[in-house]
Amino acid sequence: MSASDDVDTTTSSAEVTTQPATAGLKPQYTNVEAWVRDYLLPSFPRPAGELGATGRWRWCEQWWRHDEAVTILTALWYGWEHSAVQTLGMLDWLPRLYYLLPILAGDDGPFRLCSPAAGDLPARHEMPPVAEVVAAPPGWWQWWGTEATSSADQTSTAERDILRLGDVPRS
Repeated sequence: MSASDDVDTTTSSAEVTTQPATAGLKPQYTNVEAWVRDYLLPSFPRPAGELGATGRWRWCEQWWRHDEAVTILTALWYGWEHSAVQTLGMLDWLPRLYYLLPILAGDDGPFRLCSPAAGDLPARHEMPPVAEVVAAPPGWWQWWGTEATSSADQTSTAERDILRLGDVPRS
């Protein structure tokens, strides 16, 4: 028997795949709403509306209407699901949570115009106004050179640099 007899040649290198440790596992929570309701809020309770050391903790009962909140909470949920099955995964996840909580529920966060019910006053839900947008000048996004343009739409690199810096060309 030679050394080559011990080598398994039935699997090609193209067939060999490595799967992450979480491959094939189902999430512990069916969606971000279940995770927020059943894990996050009970596990990390904060008194909504009360003044704390870092300002006022803000929350909205209709958090799912705030795109920014949904984005942050979904990222936290995905990270939690991944970290929960790792031996020391929470050590990486918790700093992210504590970094994002003041952004999410702080005085300048997506819930800044909302307030919980208090006494006879109902809960208030208001969406912050969306910032105005000015369309970019023609040719602005063609700096990669991948978009087809007519010669009339092309802006030179120098012209784009001037526009980006907000300078007005001086004669």
